[in-house]
Amino acid sequence: MAFPYKTILCPVDFEENSLVALDRAVELANHFASKVLLVHALPIVITIGEIPPPAAMYEDQEKAARAKLEDISKAKLSGIEHESLLFVGDIITCILDAQKKYQPDLVVIATHGRTGFVRVFLGSVAEAIVRKATCPVLTIREEPRA
Repeated sequence: MAFPYKTILCPVDFEENSLVALDRAVELANHFASKVLLVHALPIVITIGEIPPPAAMYEDQEKAARAKLEDISKAKLSGIEHESLLFVGDIITCILDAQKKYQPDLVVIATHGRTGFVRVFLGSVAEAIVRKATCPVLTIREEPRA
């Protein structure tokens, strides 16, 4: 872990709040002349006894995700050293694997800020990353709507 941050990992799920977190990561990257690792985890959800979908379906999803990552990179990361990474599997595991493999100095991740039953029912990716990451994690909470 180094300060100033030389490498910033930012997971995105293509929702608006994760793109806001990416904007904050870009601000930090500009300030510290950091590299941004843009990470997307493509979830595979298969329940026990379920027949896995055809491989072609995952190939199409991967192509679409890579295209979205490329669009985001062009729109938000021009002029910044960056790398787009796609992982397939459990979202939390994918983000932690990326953090372990690339050893960023900081993870910037969006959070919905859910509490109570909703958080218990839906879980929290950001909370799991904060608890399990081996580097500092900056959570960016969704702005309240007017």
